[in-house]
Amino acid sequence: MTPGSTSLFVITVGFASSLLLSSSSAFHINPISPSPQRRCSAYASTSSSAENQSQDMDDINARLTKLGLELPPAGAPKANYQLLHRDGDLLYLSGHLPMKTDGTLVVGACAPKEIADTSDTYLTTEQGYEAAQHCALNLLSTLQSYLVSQGSDLSNVSKVIKLFGIVRSHSDFIEQHLVMNGASDVIGEVLGKEVGGSHARSAIGTNTLPLGIAVEVEMIAKIKSDDNS
Repeated sequence: MTPGSTSLFVITVGFASSLLLSSSSAFHINPISPSPQRRCSAYASTSSSAENQSQDMDDINARLTKLGLELPPAGAPKANYQLLHRDGDLLYLSGHLPMKTDGTLVVGACAPKEIADTSDTYLTTEQGYEAAQHCALNLLSTLQSYLVSQGSDLSNVSKVIKLFGIVRSHSDFIEQHLVMNGASDVIGEVLGKEVGGSHARSAIGTNTLPLGIAVEVEMIAKIKSDDNS
């Protein structure tokens, strides 16, 4: 079933959606790149020797500040599951939502430009990219919260192994991979190319997602083997 005339709303978690949101005011995060299509190849060739050396949380916080990004408060599961499951040095993160720092969600379906540009009920690829950025920031927040509870922090992540993204889509939308660049780019920029920017990835489209969200992203990450927690 095609999203059709589904309206784009801001939803505060725990409350019903009530405020119609136009596409021009839906997002308050500055995209890392104005062009989702060009982004992955751009940062893939800009590694530095510093990225191959050990980093600490100060390095990660400095990147967040430089990018104008902020980790939202760690969330909680919305049903009967855990946000993170650990198996040895592997961390499996459940699907995370595009929740902004104020607790609202980015909702709506992505559609081809000629449709999205003439309707407030659909998102453009660029707006979907921004929603995926929010998913990535929430994934990083969950990682940080767990690692802090184990006496560590994000600097103990040795590799982001894989991302899996689901994009709520109009039946004619075929740029799910470009939407997912938003998540890949945030994680690559914040954790550094060697740790976060060389992961495997899948992206699919669907006609609906929980709570009407635009994007949902899962992650598998590996932590350093010298972690004794």
